[in-house]
Amino acid sequence: MNGREFQPVSTTVGGEQLTTSRLSAGRRWLLSGLVIGLLVAMTTTGRAVLATAFWLIAPGYLIERYLPGARPHWLLRIALWVGIGLSILPLVYLWTTAIGGAVTPSLLIGGAFLLAISTGVAAWHDLAAVHDRPSTATWVLLTVLVITAGLRAVQIADLAFPPWVDSVHHALMIRVAAETGRVPWTLTPYLPVVDMPYHWGYHVLIAAAWQLSGGESPDVMLWSGQFLNWLQSVTAAALALLYWRRPVAASVAAVIVGCISWMPAYYVSWGRYTQLSGLLLLVGLAISWHYWLHTGDRRERIGWLALIILTATGLSLVHMRVFVFGGALIAAESLVWCMRQSRRTISIYAGLAGLVGVGVALLAAPWWWLILRRILLPAAVGEQSLTTGGSYARLSYDLMWIGPNEWLVALALLGALLGVARRQRATTILTLWVGGLVVLTNPWLISFVLPSVGVIVLIGSVVQRRWRWAGIGLLLLAINPATVHLPFLWLLPVDIAAISLFLPLSSLIGGGATLIWPSRRWLQIGGACALIGVALWGAQQQRNIVNPITVLATADDRVAMRWIGEHTPTDARFLINAAPWLPTIERGNDGGWWITPLTGRWTSTPPVLITYGDPTALRVARQLSQQVIAIGNGQPIDLVQLVTDAQIDYIYTSPAGPLTPAQIAGLGYEPVYTQGGVVIYQVRAR
Repeated sequence: MNGREFQPVSTTVGGEQLTTSRLSAGRRWLLSGLVIGLLVAMTTTGRAVLATAFWLIAPGYLIERYLPGARPHWLLRIALWVGIGLSILPLVYLWTTAIGGAVTPSLLIGGAFLLAISTGVAAWHDLAAVHDRPSTATWVLLTVLVITAGLRAVQIADLAFPPWVDSVHHALMIRVAAETGRVPWTLTPYLPVVDMPYHWGYHVLIAAAWQLSGGESPDVMLWSGQFLNWLQSVTAAALALLYWRRPVAASVAAVIVGCISWMPAYYVSWGRYTQLSGLLLLVGLAISWHYWLHTGDRRERIGWLALIILTATGLSLVHMRVFVFGGALIAAESLVWCMRQSRRTISIYAGLAGLVGVGVALLAAPWWWLILRRILLPAAVGEQSLTTGGSYARLSYDLMWIGPNEWLVALALLGALLGVARRQRATTILTLWVGGLVVLTNPWLISFVLPSVGVIVLIGSVVQRRWRWAGIGLLLLAINPATVHLPFLWLLPVDIAAISLFLPLSSLIGGGATLIWPSRRWLQIGGACALIGVALWGAQQQRNIVNPITVLATADDRVAMRWIGEHTPTDARFLINAAPWLPTIERGNDGGWWITPLTGRWTSTPPVLITYGDPTALRVARQLSQQVIAIGNGQPIDLVQLVTDAQIDYIYTSPAGPLTPAQIAGLGYEPVYTQGGVVIYQVRAR
C-alpha cells in the first residue's frame, strides 16, 4: 500500500492506442460483474439495487468518459458517475414537467435499454486496455467495501418497512412520481398539496428504479436506501483520496464510514434517504471543483466547469441543506487555493464561479422559481419566517456523541494536528469546511468572529497606513454581540451538520493514518490486516443499528396493506392511530400510517407533507389526530361521534394504540380483517 498505487492515472478513450485483447483483465472483470448481476437480478431485492445502481452509474459513466484530457483514478471516477447520475435523471423530470410532459414507463424502459447497450459497448471498449491486476491497496479497499455491503444487508434483514416519519412521505412522493411521470410537486388526489417546495431529486430516481425493478415500494426503498448508504463508503474514500492522494487515507475513510461511525448507518432508522443522496452528490461536486481549480489545460477546465454546473444543479434538486454544505466545502478549498494565486488569476476564476451560479439558476429555473414563490417572497413580505429557535436550533448531544463519536472526533483532531505539523493543505481545507459548517448552523458565532478579524485588519491598516482598510476593520468591530443578534435559520439546523460530520472526520482520520503509515513492507501488510480486522469488529458492533423505537410498521402491516388494496373502495376513509411529533403536526403510530402511500386511501393522520397544503385540511387532520391521542391519554372522547363526524369507513387498530382492538370491540363495529395483531373494523356498509 505505497503512495503511488492510488495516484490518479491517465487512460485515453475513444479508440486511441488501446490494446484490443479480447480477454484483458478489465474485460474479465466486466464479464464477471455481468454474471453476478444476472444472479442478483433473480431476486426482487437484487433488482431494486441493480436498477438504482444503473440509473446512478450508466449516465455518469457515459458523460464522464467523453471529458477532454486524462481520467482521474477509478475511485474518483465512480464518485463522479454517482454525482452525475443523481443530477441527470432529476433534470430530465424537471424539464419534462416544466413543458407539460411526462416520463412514461415506456420512455424509461426504452431509455434504459439504450443506456444499457451504450454503456456495455463503451465499457467493453475501454476495458480492453486494462491488463494490470488490482494492487494490494485496491484489494484492501474492496475487502472493506464487501464487508460494508454485507453489514448494510444485515442491518435491514428484519425490516418490512423503512422506519420512522420521513419514510412515509418519501413513499408517497415516489408513488406520485411513478404514477404521473412528473416531479412530485403536486400530491393530489392523495393530499391537498400543490406546488410543494420540498426537494425531490431522490424520489424521482427511486421511482425510476421501482418501475424498472418491479416489486413493492417498501422493498425498493429499503434496499436502494442501503445501497446509497453503502455508496457513502465509496465516496468518503474518494474524498479522502482526492485531498490526501494516498491509498491509506481512502481505506481508512471507508472503514470509518462503513463500519465504525454510527453515521451514516443510523440514517436507516430515520429513513433519511434524501440527505444520503445529497452527501453522495456533494463529493462529486467537490471532485469537479478540485480539478477545475488545479487543471492547466483550457479544454479540460471547460469540461470540469460543465460538470460543476451539472452536479451543483442536481444537488439543489436533491437536498437544499447539503447544497449549502457543498458550497462551504468548495469555498474552503477555494480559499486555500487563492493563497498561491495571483490577483489576476483569482479575479478570472471568481468571474467563472459567478457564471456557475448563473448556469445553476438557469438549468434549475423551474425549481428555483417555485422556491422563490413559495418560500422567499412570502418571507420577504412577512407572511412566513426563515428563522427558528427553541429545540430545533439546539445541538442534540445524543446525536453529536452517538456511538464512538468521541473517539472519532479525538482521532480527527489528532489527524488535524499531524497535518498542521506537516503543512498539509488537506488539513486546512477540511478544518475550514468543518468551521464553515459550525458557523452556518450557529450564526451567532459570526458576531464573535468578525470583531477579532476587525482588530487584525485595523492594526494592519494602521501600520501600513491603508485607511480604507481601517474603515473596514472598524465596521467589523461594530458587528459584535452587543450590537448584532443573528437568528438561527430553519434551513440549517445544527443537528443536520452534526450527523454529516462523518465525511470530514473520516477524511481527517484517514489523513492522519497516512502521515504515520510505516514504510516497511511487512509493517504495511500488518496495517492492512489490522484495517480489515477493525472493519470486521465494527461490523459486528453495528449489526443492530436500527433503533426499534423508530420501527412503526411490521410484516403483519404489509399483509394488511394488500388486503386493504384488494377489498376496500379507493375512496375509503380510515381512522388510524396517532402520536405527538412536532409542534406543527402529529404522526402515525403504527402501520396504518402507510395506508395512503401504499394503497391511496384517505387516513385521519396524513403524511406530514400536508403541512405544505391547504390550511383547512391541515387543521381538520390535526384535530382528528389530537382526539385519537387524547383517547390514549384517557380523556373522555366520544369515539362513535368522532367516527360519524369524520365520515369514517374503517378503523385500523393494532396493539401499539391508542386505538386497540379491545377499545373498539364493544362499540358494535364489525371486524372485517384480523391477522397478526392488526384488526380492521368496518364502520358502515358501502
